[in-house]
Amino acid sequence: YVHYDLILPNNDFRFTKSGNYVVVIYDNDDSSKPVLTKRFMVYDQQFLINGKVQQATLAEGRYTDHEIDIIVHLTNHAFINPIRDVKMTIYQGHRWDNSITDLKPSFIDQNRLIYDFEDESSFKAGNEYRFFDSKSVRFFTERVQDIIVDSIDVILLHPDESWANQAYSIYPDIEGYYVPNIMEKNDARIEADYVWVNFCLKQKMFIEKGDVYLYGGLTDWSLKEESKLKYDSRIGCYETSLLLKQGYYNYTYLFLSNENGKTIIENVDGDFYQTTQDYFIFVYLYDYNFGYDRLLGMQKLTTNGMF
Repeated sequence: YVHYDLILPNNDFRFTKSGNYVVVIYDNDDSSKPVLTKRFMVYDQQFLINGKVQQATLAEGRYTDHEIDIIVHLTNHAFINPIRDVKMTIYQGHRWDNSITDLKPSFIDQNRLIYDFEDESSFKAGNEYRFFDSKSVRFFTERVQDIIVDSIDVILLHPDESWANQAYSIYPDIEGYYVPNIMEKNDARIEADYVWVNFCLKQKMFIEKGDVYLYGGLTDWSLKEESKLKYDSRIGCYETSLLLKQGYYNYTYLFLSNENGKTIIENVDGDFYQTTQDYFIFVYLYDYNFGYDRLLGMQKLTTNGMF
């Protein structure tokens, strides 16, 4: 295999402005056809952010939601119009589908913006990520049921069952990421092989009309068509296969439905306030001199060890 690395900044490129960026790689034969894209942010830490995660205040989400309370100290930027010029985005891990954007401060105290909400800044807590380990196609790991040796090897995982109706259980994970790895060789970047991994969610067909998706770093945090599971009535299972590089993977299942034209995303494994989650807070300030939003504050919060 050929393995490509791009490290930014480098000797040929440096960042001069903070904000949101995207790297786009195009087909060599068709410069109008993107092969892949990658989003990222560059921040210039000028705002001081004090954030806190806690159980939801409202009784309805007390045992299923996380509430984020935030105070932004504007330091020497007190001259701005915070209602108009400051924008905030909160991400749950690396999920883009359920981000909270454009919260307006509930209070303004001199050079402090106070975001103290209940429902408006709450997330469904989800559950811990599942895992599998495909670093070897010669040995069965804990989650592997069978290995089919072929021109491209196939790994059959043990069927999953929904955790939604079970009591919460501490289940260490790596927050949805994956790590390429191979047991029999040294350099996973270029020596790890690609294998088909078969997923099975043992579940009666959902009564609600909607679709089940695999989700996590293995799907690039996107709801892709190939990660949609199809129901097989013969075995009572939602099933799909992904071609993945050998390694250690986290994943979860999401259920997407439509209600009055609005997409509803639910965690198949339920929502428990004890779940370990990372949250990222980004605060932007509109720059009138250059006409763009500068990213001047970032903070990472975690519920690890809180509950």
